[in-house]
Parts: sequence; structure tokens; C-alpha cells
Amino acid sequence: MSRESNEHRTPLHETVHEGGPIAETVIDAIAEVTDSSSTEIEPLYESIDPDALEDLFGRHSEKRVPRRVEFIHKGFAVVVERNGRVTIYEDS
Repeated sequence: MSRESNEHRTPLHETVHEGGPIAETVIDAIAEVTDSSSTEIEPLYESIDPDALEDLFGRHSEKRVPRRVEFIHKGFAVVVERNGRVTIYEDS
């Protein structure tokens, strides 16, 4: 992602994935930022493969995963880290 470094941006929302599908954690975080219901947020498959995200960061993943994955979804920069942290930034 050729965006401004996240270190210089203020997160709109941060949460830690605590179980269930990681895609739900991402959708819930975006819903929180937009003051919407999670059912109003468009599915992640329009921006990233949710199954691949689950394979990399799901609780039962035994794969050696990257430190983080960044993608844009509906105007927000989403960062998912190996430790389960999900951070939402405004896409600049």
C-alpha cells in the first residue's frame, strides 16, 4: 500500500481479534467507525479474500504469517497484524 506511514496517522479504531472469523472482526471495526450495523458494511471479498485472511490470521492458523496485511475497504485503510490487532485508518 503506497500510503502515508501508519506511524504518522491517528487510528480511527483499534481492536484485537478474540475469536470467530477475522473478517467479522474487521467488519465490526469498520461498523464502529461508521456508526453502522455490521450488516450494513459491504462484504470484504470486494477488497480481499476473507478465506485467505482467515488462513493467515485465524486462531487455528499454523502457517507462518507475515507481520501484517494492509488493504483498503470502502474508504478505510485496514491493518491486520499477526498478534490479532486490527486497526482502521482513514484512507488518505
